[in-house]
Amino acid sequence: MSPFEIKFDFPLAHSDLIISLKATAELHHSQPYYVVDHFQTASAKTSAAEPSILPPQEIKQIARNSAKVWVHKDSEKESVLSLAIGKGIDEAMKPR
Repeated sequence: MSPFEIKFDFPLAHSDLIISLKATAELHHSQPYYVVDHFQTASAKTSAAEPSILPPQEIKQIARNSAKVWVHKDSEKESVLSLAIGKGIDEAMKPR
């Protein structure tokens, strides 16, 4: 599968602010997880040469207590960021 763009809302901790972000997600095949990079604000017109506002993230979906949860690949723990990115991937993968 080719890299694809995702969009998601990220709530800032200890604040009522929510930032709309976009990023590029790519499925890694040997172990099914996504590498997500090139984070930019969703409203900004950016070029590929601009630096990402967040470092690359590796997330995967796992089953936990009979529910599917998006977690960080290394720790297998969810965070506000992994859940938001996962929601963006789910939305991008929906049939149109």
